[in-house]
Amino acid sequence: MATIKDVAKLAGVGLGTASRVINNSGYVSEVTKKKVLKAIEQLGYVPNETARAFVTQDSKIVALFLPSIHHPFFSELAFYIEDELNKNGYNMIICNSSGQIEKELNYINMLKQNKVSGIIGITYNSIENEINNSMPIVLVDRHMGENIPYVSSDNYAGGQLAFQVLKDTGCMNVAYIGTFSKTIITEVEKRRKGFEDAAKQNGTQCTLYIEEDPIKDETAFLNSFLKIFKDINGVFVENDVMALKLVQLALELNINIPEQLSIIGYDGIETYSALRPRLSTIRQPIERMGRSLVELVIKRINGVPVEPAIHSVVFLQGDTTIS
Repeated sequence: MATIKDVAKLAGVGLGTASRVINNSGYVSEVTKKKVLKAIEQLGYVPNETARAFVTQDSKIVALFLPSIHHPFFSELAFYIEDELNKNGYNMIICNSSGQIEKELNYINMLKQNKVSGIIGITYNSIENEINNSMPIVLVDRHMGENIPYVSSDNYAGGQLAFQVLKDTGCMNVAYIGTFSKTIITEVEKRRKGFEDAAKQNGTQCTLYIEEDPIKDETAFLNSFLKIFKDINGVFVENDVMALKLVQLALELNINIPEQLSIIGYDGIETYSALRPRLSTIRQPIERMGRSLVELVIKRINGVPVEPAIHSVVFLQGDTTIS
């Protein structure tokens, strides 16, 4: 395999000159540049991307860490992130953190060592002390300092919209099912706030049924809700995965949906669109979010100031979950 030394020798130039041509850095005369490019073509030389990174300070690799690639929302988001990175000449590596802060810190250290160009992160850990405003990091649904950009759907408006849909179906005793954290605040919590505020403004009774994240036994958690709150006829669930599980558990208890209980989720995961009954859900603009994350992280890599990207939500009407 040809090396940069072979290229320099064939072109009759020094290593530094050959390096400047290959990395497109520094002045080289057009005559000399043509000699080097001709030598590259003749030898079939392929630049070593790792070595090039030390010169350009850009490895052309972006790390994506997320709680789990198995979660359909995260996997759909990752699809669009990888696609947009590829269009911009970047590669992606995925870290399934499983909520482990040690894994996330490992990737942050890789960024500090220039092993990756930037990071897109979905984290529910306290990593504020490990990052600074100059790092090319962009987060999802997490506001962490004034100068760390993040991308989010309009979760508050989504919560309000969920209440309006339930209200329009005649639900007068509604509930929110979800999680909370004692240590961090994420944009996701605005779903509950929007729903609760809309219910209060309408004079509708609203029950909050929440448990600290992560829920130890989600099935038991949801079963308890169905057995305890039998008078509730409309439910907004924090995400589609939990909402679909609630639908299944309700059917197993012979609760008629939507006649006795209307359920609406949040995310609008494309994978679930073919299921029947089709879940009514507040659909996040997942593709726009993924491509915006890439746009922001590349700007950060290049030192361009950016602002948080907040996107609106779109309601995806289901079939039979909402009456």
